[in-house]
Amino acid sequence: MNDRDIFYDTAKLSRPEQEIVLRKAHSICERWWFDKLDCLESFARQQVKGISFEDAMGHFVEGALMNVIHRRQILPLDERHLEVGFRSMELPVDYFLWIIVPLKRADEIVIGMPQLL
Repeated sequence: MNDRDIFYDTAKLSRPEQEIVLRKAHSICERWWFDKLDCLESFARQQVKGISFEDAMGHFVEGALMNVIHRRQILPLDERHLEVGFRSMELPVDYFLWIIVPLKRADEIVIGMPQLL
């Protein structure tokens, strides 16, 4: 059995399509969280507590990098899952959205999305 993570090519999606995928993932997720990386405070990401999903999506700015990954190898959550999110690439503070979708619902996100080789 192949245990490599599967990365999906989100770069081929338009910005509105990417936002639809993020919102769909949030609507069916098991959990989500939002981190920030502010190197003036710490060289490690820190979880942002009490932020709404809409406020987190406000950081999905032009130039943000979106990811969709079927996690099969690196299992920080001790379970295989679909990881959907983005890195804002903002300066001086960079933001990260993490959305965990159960595999039984993964097809609702990745259907028709090409895999990266």
